[in-house]
Amino acid sequence: MKHHPGWLAAGLLVFAVLACNLSKNSNNSNNSNSNSTSNKNSNSPVINRPANADVYVERIHMAKDNDGAPGETTTTFAPTDHRVHCVADLNKAKGGTVMKFVWKAVDVSNGQNGDIKTTDYTTKSFENKVHGNLTLQKDWPTGKYRVEVYVNGNLDKTIDYTIE
Repeated sequence: MKHHPGWLAAGLLVFAVLACNLSKNSNNSNNSNSNSTSNKNSNSPVINRPANADVYVERIHMAKDNDGAPGETTTTFAPTDHRVHCVADLNKAKGGTVMKFVWKAVDVSNGQNGDIKTTDYTTKSFENKVHGNLTLQKDWPTGKYRVEVYVNGNLDKTIDYTIE
């Protein structure tokens, strides 16, 4: 029986394509598993931006107050730290970028969970570092809190912090 070289080449090509597709699918499933476990760490921000976002939060962190400005980076505050800061570094400076910080109580000792306050800000031309702050005149109830950061109306990142 004689084999035609064209059929042999076509068969090898189909085999190679199928092998690549199977390899790509297993890599995607591995990536999705690693992303879901990395988002479970409450100290690392959760990214939730649209794929086509022009301006987005490149880095986010919480900071203690230093005379009205963000100071030392932390995710744990004392009840007497009456002002807390959330600092968002944007991927680029673009005037007119609308930022919104939504402050939430997630699991607090006084049982008053839910939205605390929303602060809005619009960036200026050369501004790519934005910080929102929240001040409480009395001591904070201990527990878990969260800040959701929106860029141009889309939820971009969230970050958790605790009051201990």
